[in-house]
Amino acid sequence: MSPPENARDVPLPLQPDVVDMPDVVASHEPPGAPAAGEPPSARLFRGHPRGLYPLFFTEMWERFSFFLMLALLVLYLENFAAMSEADSSDVTTWYLSLVYFTPVLGGLIADRLTGYSRAIVLGGLLMMAGLFVLAIDYKPAPGHPLLYVALGLLICGNGLFKPNISTIVGNLYAPGDPSRDRGFTIFYMGINLGAMLGPLAGAWLRARGPSTARSLGLNVPDEAGWHLAFAAAGVGMMVSLLVFLLFRRRYESEAGGVSETARFIQGADARPDALAEDAGDRVLRFGQSFNMGLVTFLLAWLLLGRWIAWPEMFRGVALWPTDVENFAILWLAVEAVTVLIFLSGRTLSCANAAKLKSVFFIVALFWMAFHQNWVTLTFFAEQHTDTTWRPESFTAVNPAFVLVLGPLMVLFWNRLGRTGREPSSVTKMMMALAVTGLAYLVMVSAGRAGGDVGKVSPLWLVSCYALLTVAELWLSPIGLSLTSKLAPPRYRGMWMGFWFLATAVGNKLVHLIGRYWGQYPPSQLFLILVVSSVGAAVALDYILINLDRFGPPSTEV
Repeated sequence: MSPPENARDVPLPLQPDVVDMPDVVASHEPPGAPAAGEPPSARLFRGHPRGLYPLFFTEMWERFSFFLMLALLVLYLENFAAMSEADSSDVTTWYLSLVYFTPVLGGLIADRLTGYSRAIVLGGLLMMAGLFVLAIDYKPAPGHPLLYVALGLLICGNGLFKPNISTIVGNLYAPGDPSRDRGFTIFYMGINLGAMLGPLAGAWLRARGPSTARSLGLNVPDEAGWHLAFAAAGVGMMVSLLVFLLFRRRYESEAGGVSETARFIQGADARPDALAEDAGDRVLRFGQSFNMGLVTFLLAWLLLGRWIAWPEMFRGVALWPTDVENFAILWLAVEAVTVLIFLSGRTLSCANAAKLKSVFFIVALFWMAFHQNWVTLTFFAEQHTDTTWRPESFTAVNPAFVLVLGPLMVLFWNRLGRTGREPSSVTKMMMALAVTGLAYLVMVSAGRAGGDVGKVSPLWLVSCYALLTVAELWLSPIGLSLTSKLAPPRYRGMWMGFWFLATAVGNKLVHLIGRYWGQYPPSQLFLILVVSSVGAAVALDYILINLDRFGPPSTEV
């Protein structure tokens, strides 16, 4: 490769840890490929890099702690902290939205400053601290200061942890590797193994933990069950960090071939159209900054705007964005403008960014529907289901179905892939949105079968969760894989954060339904989710069909 013609073209060096790779001799082998002289059997396990499995267990234990706490949160706020159902829903959805918003910042920090591994360790320590703070909050003071400190630590820690472990998983696979989708599905099973065990452990500790402690001679009140459960979540986070640190060499070496990111940084990707690529990169940077800055501003206004002492003449206009519905309209406008900015770049990377952003803002409607399991579906289990199960136990049904259906789905996609009939990633996601609508159609039927005014069989909820699981398997791991395929290499951590930003907005939109619980029959509220999910599938299809008319063709997915 000839040297750059001038100093302006010399890429800025980054520390090796910024891309989580050891110092290696430049090679054109893709990441995930065996080293020279290394037998494939030493490099792969059942067709996947061996480093996938330590990351599987790291994520499993982190999700165990996350979902244990989350399964109890809305009930803890309502029953222990004495908040109303509306306030409990508001705090829970704010937590869910912010915990998935901070990955944008966490991905950027890892991309440019700390590297992925260090960001994960720091994030894990913050989450562990937050869970232990929650565990010691026995007698909440007015205003619940320790509760909000704990939630703040969890939000910041998750922002550093969540996008970067997914980025490392993506870096294990070579560009174009068809097993990437299936690898993310396996990784996703680790998420859901933790998500299944966490709520079950939390329900048991809340109910029986105090009596078990008293049988051992400890003076523990009944309400301490909440805090024993939160302490167990902190221990789970500690185990996650230990697994990550003990097996760090394995996955770092397997992500350590000279990746797309490294080649870009080293200048090996220089092409005749370097000036066009440079212009496209400027458009990417501007679009990313525009999107992240405005969405941060909107979320801050949504959270804090109502507490500011606005002058009376401006008050009506100033409070308009503090309603969730108005926030959704503004966010949609920001996303649409961002897509247009990327399309103006006229390069492949910009076209891929536009496609990803289009997928992200439609997928937010999926998360609005899916994460009703932490609010309205939990209230339905508590108030309208004829069962002896504790309501938080139902949140373990979905991950249990993932563990059963996940391997079958991997085999199913493998078989279709061998015959050339496997749907594209985006097609799978559109199918997922349609199935989500079908899941809530089941809940509409449950309400009209007697759940609106009384109690019905738990099989209605179980059936809904089964369909939501199919939708989740067709959308969430596929979306992570799609992001790792299409994201600009220099900003892969940030773009993984953008995926979680869509989740954050969807989680906040959960409150659109949750705040009306008790004011309208469940069947009417669930019907809204049927319409929004099916409408999102149709909208995604229409947008992607027409997207290439306004810019260069993007990568086929």
